[in-house]
Amino acid sequence: MKIIIPQIIGLLAVTTFLLSYQQKKRKNIILFNVISRCLYILQYVLLGAFAGAILDILGAVSSVIAGKKHTEFIKKHTVLVLMLINVCIVIIGSAIAIINQSWIDLFSIAGVLLHTSAFWISREKTIRLVSLLGSPFWFIYNFLSQAYGSAIGDILTMCSIIIAMIRYKNAEKSSKEG
Repeated sequence: MKIIIPQIIGLLAVTTFLLSYQQKKRKNIILFNVISRCLYILQYVLLGAFAGAILDILGAVSSVIAGKKHTEFIKKHTVLVLMLINVCIVIIGSAIAIINQSWIDLFSIAGVLLHTSAFWISREKTIRLVSLLGSPFWFIYNFLSQAYGSAIGDILTMCSIIIAMIRYKNAEKSSKEG
C-alpha cells in the first residue's frame, strides 16, 4: 500500500498535466499545470525523491507568478522577475546535480526552465510550442533515471500538446473560413 498511493497520485498528476494543454485559455493551462505540479510534489515526497519535489516546487512557484504577470509590480518588472526565478531554478537545480553527482539532473533543469518560462508568454499557441520543447528534456531525464512511468507521461504530454496545437489550429482555420 505504501508504494501504491504515490503511484496513484503520480497517475493523477500525469492526467492533470495532460489536461492542462487541452485548455483553451492561458489561465486554465496554468491552473491545471499548478495542480499537476502539486500532485507531483506529493508523489515525490512520498517516494523520498526530494530533488524532483524541489524542482517541481520551483516550477509551481514560477507558474503561479507567471499567472499573475499582469499585476502592477510584476508587469513593471517582468524581465527582472523572470530572470530571478530562472536564476533560482538554475542555481538550486545545479546544486542538486552537484550534490547528487549527476549530469542527468541537468535535463530536468532544462525541462523546468522551458515549461515554466512558457507561462510568461501570452499567446496560448506559443505556450504550447515552448512547453513542447521542454518535454524531451524531461523524457531524457526520466528515462535515464529509470522513471519509466514518468517517461511514458512525457511522451503522452508531447502527444497531448501536438493534438491541442492541431485542434486549435483547425478551429482557428474553421472560424476564418466561416
